[in-house]
Amino acid sequence: MFLRLASAYPDYLCQLGALLCSPVYHGQQVQRGNGQPVLLIPGFLTGDWMMTIMAGWLNRLGYHAYFSGIQWNVDCPNLTSELLRWRLDHIAQETGHPIAVIGHSLGGMLARVLHVNFPEHVSQAIAIGSPIDGSLRVNPLLPFTFRMLRTVRMRRNTIHPSCGSQQCSCVFAQTVSATLPMGRQFTSIFTKQDEVVDWRACLDPNGANHEVSGRHIGLVVNPAVYRILADLLAAPLPMPSPKVRKSAQHSSRRSGGQSWHPSTA
Repeated sequence: MFLRLASAYPDYLCQLGALLCSPVYHGQQVQRGNGQPVLLIPGFLTGDWMMTIMAGWLNRLGYHAYFSGIQWNVDCPNLTSELLRWRLDHIAQETGHPIAVIGHSLGGMLARVLHVNFPEHVSQAIAIGSPIDGSLRVNPLLPFTFRMLRTVRMRRNTIHPSCGSQQCSCVFAQTVSATLPMGRQFTSIFTKQDEVVDWRACLDPNGANHEVSGRHIGLVVNPAVYRILADLLAAPLPMPSPKVRKSAQHSSRRSGGQSWHPSTA
């Protein structure tokens, strides 16, 4: 188990070297964006700094990449998703356009939760190496680390004791594996060599699943992942269902005079 985790770092460097030499990284043979907003969400135990290379690449391609504002993704995922709703509101008001949300690992789970709960703001969600089936099939070191962090947070009385377990009943736990509204696009990118997440937990039976090679951490600089992202962001999106369009119109009217505040439950 420890050897598999240790192998992730050489793979990251190999993937980064390959990415820097690849045509897709330099904008060759890929369609360019037109200023569309893209929100990037980092994985567990990382922060926005982990998504810096991807953000720079997206900006050079003509998209407008936004960071999540997460310095270290170690808080209760339900609270983090509520705070990210603020980020979505800000980007939507600033750009006037729906947002593509890309997340790595836990960040991909958060991207899916945002897509399920706030479809009026999200054009598509893309999860990279994310266990989105609700089974929590991950390397045992991750639940252990999460429990240690949960103990610290419980001393501040900011989370429920079941946070991060399959017994948790928060909005994040209930919707991370929920079916998306009709006409909404979700994509999962996974690798069978993943040393952190069981690749089978990344599969969405109702979404698009793309397999690449490489390790978990290196997915954020994997050239094959960047090629898939370029194609997904440039592709025309399906029209949302009338129900979703009605929800979006209602949300835009409602957001004009009211502020939204996250709960701490």
